[in-house]
Amino acid sequence: MQIALCDDEKACHKTIQDLIGQYRQANPDRSLLLSSFYSGKELLNHVDERGGFDLYILDCIMPEMDGIELGTALRKRNDHGLFFYLTTSPDFALDSYRVDALDYLLKPVDEPLFFRSLDKAFASFSRTAREMVPVKTAGSVRILPVADIRYAERAGKRICYYMADGSMIPGMTFNGSFMDAVSDLLTRNGMLLVGSSFVVNLIHVTEVTKTDMVLTGNLRVPIPRRLYDAVKKEWAAFWLNGGKYRAF
Repeated sequence: MQIALCDDEKACHKTIQDLIGQYRQANPDRSLLLSSFYSGKELLNHVDERGGFDLYILDCIMPEMDGIELGTALRKRNDHGLFFYLTTSPDFALDSYRVDALDYLLKPVDEPLFFRSLDKAFASFSRTAREMVPVKTAGSVRILPVADIRYAERAGKRICYYMADGSMIPGMTFNGSFMDAVSDLLTRNGMLLVGSSFVVNLIHVTEVTKTDMVLTGNLRVPIPRRLYDAVKKEWAAFWLNGGKYRAF
C-alpha cells in the first residue's frame, strides 16, 4: 500500500514514520511504502506528474492550502485513494467526511488508534484490490496491477503498457489482431477499447475533449472523431456508476 503523508511539521513526519515502522514489525505480511510531503502544492505536483497513492495522511491545518482543500483537490482529480486526517482540533471532523475520509485522528497520534486506522485501510484496500493481469515481456512474465495501468498502446506488433508511476513496460510481440491480444485486459473493470490501437483505464481519465482523452500524468490518448460521442458517454457512465464499467 503506497502512502502519502502531507504535513508542514517535521515532528509529525518523524512520529508517523516511527509508527509505520512499528506497524510493519507487527504486521510483516503487509507491505507499506511511505512518501513524505510538506505542502499541498508539493503533493499535488507529484500526483499530477506521477500518479496518486493508495492512502493519504493529511494534516488539516497547513499554510496556503489546508488538508480539507487538499483532499477536495485530489477528489476533483478523480483520485479514489483513502484519506486519514490529522489535527490538533476536532473542528474539522465534519469537513473531513465531506471528502469521504476513512478516519480522523487527533494529535498527538495515539499508537493503538493509528494501528486500528491502518487495519481499516488495509481491509478497504484489500476489498478494492489490486486486480492483477499477466503481461509477457522479453524473458519473463510481469504481473501488473490493473489499477496502475493508465493505458496500453499498440506499437507495431507489440503492446506497450504505460503505468501510473510514469514507467512504460513493453510486452512481447503478438500474432493476430490487437483486439485478440488485449482481450484479457478488456475483461477488467474500467478498461475501454479506443480505436484500433489503445486500451484506456477510465479510472485515470480526467477529461474527454473532442480530440483526446486526458489522463493523470498529463498524458493524452487520441480519440477517433467517429468515436467521440461513444467514448464520452462511456466515461461519464463509468463515474455515474461509481467507478464501475458498463460495456457498449
